[in-house]
Amino acid sequence: MTKKVLVLPGDGIGPEVISSAVSILAQAAGGKIEILYGDIGQSAFIRTSKHLPAETMGLAAEADAIIAGGVIGTPTDRTYQNPIRVLKKQLNFYSVVRKFSTLSKRAETRQNIDILLITGNPDTLLNILETESLDGVNSSKFLSRANCKRLFQKTGRLSSAMGRKKITCAHRASMFPVLDGMFVEEFYGELAGTRFLIDDMEVDEAASELIKNPSSIDVLISTDVYGAVFAGGIAGMVGGNYLTPVGSIGDSSGLFEPMHGPNPRSIKDGVVNPTSAILSAAMALDNMGMSPEAEKIRKAVRRVYSSGAVTPDVGGKSTTKEFTDSVVSALKDTG
Repeated sequence: MTKKVLVLPGDGIGPEVISSAVSILAQAAGGKIEILYGDIGQSAFIRTSKHLPAETMGLAAEADAIIAGGVIGTPTDRTYQNPIRVLKKQLNFYSVVRKFSTLSKRAETRQNIDILLITGNPDTLLNILETESLDGVNSSKFLSRANCKRLFQKTGRLSSAMGRKKITCAHRASMFPVLDGMFVEEFYGELAGTRFLIDDMEVDEAASELIKNPSSIDVLISTDVYGAVFAGGIAGMVGGNYLTPVGSIGDSSGLFEPMHGPNPRSIKDGVVNPTSAILSAAMALDNMGMSPEAEKIRKAVRRVYSSGAVTPDVGGKSTTKEFTDSVVSALKDTG
């Protein structure tokens, strides 16, 4: 049965890297997918006066996967809500999955890194409460027990599907004994007694372990705020945000996007690295039950990195198009 993939190019460098990903996705999956297009972000606002048009929302609700570029926000407008976040909230994509792998010869560590980072707290996607006073600003957030359970159940399923063996929970229960304490309690409640080795660490201990001995971390799970910091740190260890795929996944479908955002200043160069978008498309195939096709993409990307035909940010001289063409060629060679 053909799967529907909704493509939302987004803003800035989004259209460029998403176009690269889609060309490789089509080469790998062929007639198994139907590619649809929609508008989101500034491009949608120009056409419809909405950052997330109803038409796009309708297409997203019916899609088996969404591949999206970053969007440019309006930080001076306090009523603005990031349309990607709105989409994730509306479609209940409650887990955020990032896979970090050493590809670049310029990676900050000589060790081969292979880490799955899973974060999530859908309760905070649009509901962080900030209250101003004369003295400053108070911020509060909510974390539901039910969503913790669901996140850990998803972690178990994803880890099993990817052949992972150990899951580590990162928290700050020493400082937030009630909030983070509940998170740790549900972690053991859902994953104790499973086939996985499980343990937990305070976030500072986990951060130290990641840098000192990254091979000791297989799957790392935490709430959204800690996860964003971990993500930036591990991305730096493997070569940067342009190498890491991100998937926001619900019970079945999900939204897959580059880790780096729209970065409009890079659009004129023509040498932006589309690896994050390409590997996110591969992750979308995994989630739709097409792991053999996804693995072909990953093998093709690794082959191009090994050849050195990469973009300048990772030590090469290729343009975005040249890099994409090299991956397509390698993909054809893999059969």
